[in-house]
Amino acid sequence: MTTPDRLVLAHRARGELAIAVLATIVFAVIGGLVFARGNDAGVLFLIFAVSGPVYLYFFYETREAVFDRAGGQVTFTRRTPRGTEQAQRPLAGLARAAVHRATAARDKREIDPDAPPPGAGSFRAVLLWTDGTELPLSDAYSRGLSAIEEARAINAWLATG
Repeated sequence: MTTPDRLVLAHRARGELAIAVLATIVFAVIGGLVFARGNDAGVLFLIFAVSGPVYLYFFYETREAVFDRAGGQVTFTRRTPRGTEQAQRPLAGLARAAVHRATAARDKREIDPDAPPPGAGSFRAVLLWTDGTELPLSDAYSRGLSAIEEARAINAWLATG
């Protein structure tokens, strides 16, 4: 919940979860039907059915960044089926959020989040402190406008304080 004193940005990969669950169900049903007819190839489909839960166990995660003026900190939480990791950074000195494009040229990677969205590419939101420290909000770059929307939300929230 976002308030003037608290901004919460959450990323939950619902599409990823839905695809893994659907694939598990489809492969289990096909494998069961093929195996019930006496064909040993059904075992292969049952093995494929296990791939969904295995994928979710090792790769599924939710991320959350909480900017808290009252506490004076930014809290990053990463939840996976294997556990939860949390890290905190001071809110003091946070200058702004920027958007970085996936490129090898360091001087050409930053784009203005308030400008019209650029063409195709992969992006991620990055927090910039006054001392030059940079902290990406995600480990990977992603397609779409989510990084731009996150940076805009953070900058708007910082401007109100």
